[in-house]
Amino acid sequence: MTVRSELLASLAELSRRYPDWRLGQLVSNVAGWADTDLWEIDDEKMLVAAKVALEETLDVRNKHVGT
Repeated sequence: MTVRSELLASLAELSRRYPDWRLGQLVSNVAGWADTDLWEIDDEKMLVAAKVALEETLDVRNKHVGT
């Protein structure tokens, strides 16, 4: 799997978790989580930020289910 395909899959999963966010809003937020301007972020850095966000939202959901 290429970095781009992994990134797109991660963005698709984030989109499912945040259905009210517009696509531009989602991409902008992921760039912000990487502490990088949208126009400056590369695919690898965005992928890392997206994966971290996916892990964190999964952790939060698991904590709520366990309580």
